[in-house]
Amino acid sequence: MEGKLRGYNESHYIVGSQREGTTTLDMDSDTDHLIILNDALVVFDWAEWEKDKTILLAIRNNTTPPQVCYLQRLRADLPLKMDHPVHPTDELDEEGRVLMSNTWMERRIWEMYKHIGPMIFHGPSKSFAEKEDMVLAFPCASMPEECTFLFRRPIPGHFPKPETLERARHCPTFLVPQGYPFSEDKHLQWRISTSLWERFLVFDFTAEQQHVYVLLKMVRKWFIKPVVGDKLSTFHMKTAVMFTVESCQPDIWRRDNIIACAVNCLNTLLRWIRMGKCPHFTTYGVNLFDGKLNRRQLHELKEIITQIKTHNMWCIYQIKMDMLGFRLLPDIHILNDSRRLNNQMRILKEILFTIPGTVSCTLSRQMSASKEQNIYEATDTIIGQLRKLHATLYFGTSMEQEAASLFLPHLYGSLASTLASCCIAVQLPVTQFVINLYKLSFTSDLMSTKLKCASMLYCSGQCAEAAQVLTHCEGLLGPDVTHYCVCEDRLWLVRNQSESYLRIGLDGNVVALLKSHSTMCVKFSIHERCCVPEHLQGEMFRTLTHEDLQLRNVNNAWMDLVVIDCVPFLHYLQYLVYRQLGQPVSKRVALLKLVDYVCQPEGIRGHVDTAIHMLAHCAELENLPEAVLDLYQDSVRDFPRNNIANWHLARFLQ
Repeated sequence: MEGKLRGYNESHYIVGSQREGTTTLDMDSDTDHLIILNDALVVFDWAEWEKDKTILLAIRNNTTPPQVCYLQRLRADLPLKMDHPVHPTDELDEEGRVLMSNTWMERRIWEMYKHIGPMIFHGPSKSFAEKEDMVLAFPCASMPEECTFLFRRPIPGHFPKPETLERARHCPTFLVPQGYPFSEDKHLQWRISTSLWERFLVFDFTAEQQHVYVLLKMVRKWFIKPVVGDKLSTFHMKTAVMFTVESCQPDIWRRDNIIACAVNCLNTLLRWIRMGKCPHFTTYGVNLFDGKLNRRQLHELKEIITQIKTHNMWCIYQIKMDMLGFRLLPDIHILNDSRRLNNQMRILKEILFTIPGTVSCTLSRQMSASKEQNIYEATDTIIGQLRKLHATLYFGTSMEQEAASLFLPHLYGSLASTLASCCIAVQLPVTQFVINLYKLSFTSDLMSTKLKCASMLYCSGQCAEAAQVLTHCEGLLGPDVTHYCVCEDRLWLVRNQSESYLRIGLDGNVVALLKSHSTMCVKFSIHERCCVPEHLQGEMFRTLTHEDLQLRNVNNAWMDLVVIDCVPFLHYLQYLVYRQLGQPVSKRVALLKLVDYVCQPEGIRGHVDTAIHMLAHCAELENLPEAVLDLYQDSVRDFPRNNIANWHLARFLQ
């Protein structure tokens, strides 16, 4: 969704265990992102050349390793080869052909996302977070010859199903930036990938076959990984399960026969280990052990797997991951039911953290990027993004539509505040059109965009109307409301969700729960600054020194914004509004609520520094200089870098 909002012509897929549903909480699996760059096209024949597109010709010969090719750049105006390098990573071969290096992808990631910080490498994956693997790939114009193997070889019929094969036949293949491990010029090589095919094949697994696969992944992680590391990967296990499912009759895959089926899969793997060759399920001529396991490691694997299967996998009782061994003991059905509910709650918490996190980080990066634009460009960008999201609502998949529904209200709020800020800057009244945009934003979550509206009303002098909105917002708070902040370095891992809140998520729609019972932190970009109380506008300039900048990374885009948690912002606005309206009792009540919030026990808040700064401003307005000084010093002590309190202290001590 982020690529679509930023105008990139790309397709984004989640592949691997998180998408397949073949992981557990304690397995702690990575999230694998496959990003297809649709502006380019890989062709295997000159007849596939297309005008005005980045065309890359796949080159192979008799000495090229299996599943691998080189990419030659072709001209976009004529079906001719490029005669000079167009990128610093390009290389000329002996025949004068311009070859694209697979290190080009690293630079492309930096250009696309403007990341700050060290890049992490996992095979073809380049990312900036340990649990997020990101692979950029080029689509192929046609199916590579070795991939037709899946459709040409004899297949029993029960797996893969005919409809799955037909779906795979029309699914694209890709080239990912990874060379053959033993090649001297592997930096120039690209590997053929059928990731989406493999995803369809796992979707074809029955529940029992999935259980076998998950069990084997747990065995790999618990018993095999300590010996050979990730040399034997989950992909090897997946391949063994696929070939075993294909070769065995469907009636053996029963709930009461899980162990026997797992042993069958281990027998398949053991046969490959003895041969020293692991075939690829979808691609001909590939040995998945190449570059992974040496002869000594293969011998160690043979010993481990033989020992595991000799005792009919009794070793699984030793697996502590997800309490597997304990849960297999007899006569603990009641405990298993309790454990199942506990797992459901844990999974729900992960989902309820991941979705707001994705939305929040994407919005922060978009809003931060707008600081490089003027007001007209920023407005046009938001309008363009709204159009794309509306198109997704009409023509996207159900999942894409749901994702679009999460982003749309926030963008309406940003557009409304941007336009309102322009009106306030030139002392014009905020129009009804802008008010209507705010109303369209109110479904973002419980109150963040409502508070943006209330802030605009206060800044435009409409304090009575602001007071009404704030009273409504306070009435929305309750024991079943959960507050989320996922900004790095201010991370609020919510541990205090009520059981009733979580049960709403178990019984209903998670997206609806996030919109009706949850709040996210409030964000203002530089183009919305006139809709923010003047004292808070400095929050978007918290990076004061070179040392501050060095401590920032890719996930700190929010530091270019004014970001505030909902509850303290609510009470701060109440204080300012009631002060302006001349209501001292209501003003004092709001101030005491803000004090109570700031004085909560540590560890349950997000942007506590900004909350302290709001309280310090109130103390300044109340003419309490000692309290102001103490508050800013507390803020700097907790967050010595990237903190506008350093500037406030300098201002206050002048």
